[in-house]
Amino acid sequence: MSGLKVVVIGAGGLVGARLSKALVAKKTMHISSKEEIPLTKIVLFDKNSPKEMDKAISGDPRVQVVTGDLCDKGQMTLLLKPEGCQAVTVMHLAALLSGYSEENFDLGMKINLFGTLNVMECVRDLLTELGKPQIYMYVSTDYVACYNEYNKTHSVTEESFRLSPVSYGVQKACNELLISDYTRKGFMDGRVCRLSAVIGRPGWSNSISYPYTGIFTQPLEGKDYEVPLPMDVPYPCSALNTNVEGLLYMSSQVDSEAIGHNRVVQIPCKSFTLQMIWEAAQEVAKEESVAIGTIKQVEASAGTTTVTEINVCPDVSCEKAEKLGLPMEVDLKEIIRDYVKTYIKK
Repeated sequence: MSGLKVVVIGAGGLVGARLSKALVAKKTMHISSKEEIPLTKIVLFDKNSPKEMDKAISGDPRVQVVTGDLCDKGQMTLLLKPEGCQAVTVMHLAALLSGYSEENFDLGMKINLFGTLNVMECVRDLLTELGKPQIYMYVSTDYVACYNEYNKTHSVTEESFRLSPVSYGVQKACNELLISDYTRKGFMDGRVCRLSAVIGRPGWSNSISYPYTGIFTQPLEGKDYEVPLPMDVPYPCSALNTNVEGLLYMSSQVDSEAIGHNRVVQIPCKSFTLQMIWEAAQEVAKEESVAIGTIKQVEASAGTTTVTEINVCPDVSCEKAEKLGLPMEVDLKEIIRDYVKTYIKK
């Protein structure tokens, strides 16, 4: 047995697609901070077939694209089979977003909690076949934190009390705790990466963070945008490219023992207000010679997302990530510029 098999669950999403492109650029990958082996198989899994795929991905003979249901134990068992590889690393990004999980509690529980447990059990089964715990990188959210008076006035850390005001965050919090315990028991080498709102997502999404994306993506596409939230509320936001770099780093180069019993690490982010984002968008539009639409403040009830008020803690600490050596850059104008170059000037 030789080489590494990497399985990306949720490869069709915004972060998953960019992560997949970064993976195929790698010939080797760490399975510990000291051991680096050839990356021989890359499996990209999602519920739907990709509408389009980068040529670097589709043309790589190591890549296999699989569609299906992460709640199906038989399918997940086959998906994670080593296929002659000495190690299997699983990167789990798939989830039902916050708005959809509020609208459909049962579906949110099925995908975000029971589906994750199903994948975790399949990773646990690899212990018998491969003889040691395998790396399981799970993407969580800063939305797990309790929206209480203390967390509103202090930076949220990985140790802060978890009691999200929405089902999505509660489901993710359950997984954070279980992954820490599965790792303590020696069933897996779990690494939980908390992402803050990934702004710059094309199209509409039923997420509380959407206005922090829509306020620049829609005007940059020449449309006028109705802002359903206050312009002065700080909200933790993350950069797509830094997220991808952080997920890869956490999945490979971080020493397992350095993470500690609490397997959660907040991936670097910064808090921005809608006013800050709008001002940066106008600057980037001018610098890139792109026409920009207008914005107009409307009542929250006129918004298009299920969650219509900000109930996310305004600031999170990234000290643990910095100590572990993760890339820390989160530049608002570069986030917006990346959107312009990827979707406007494509």
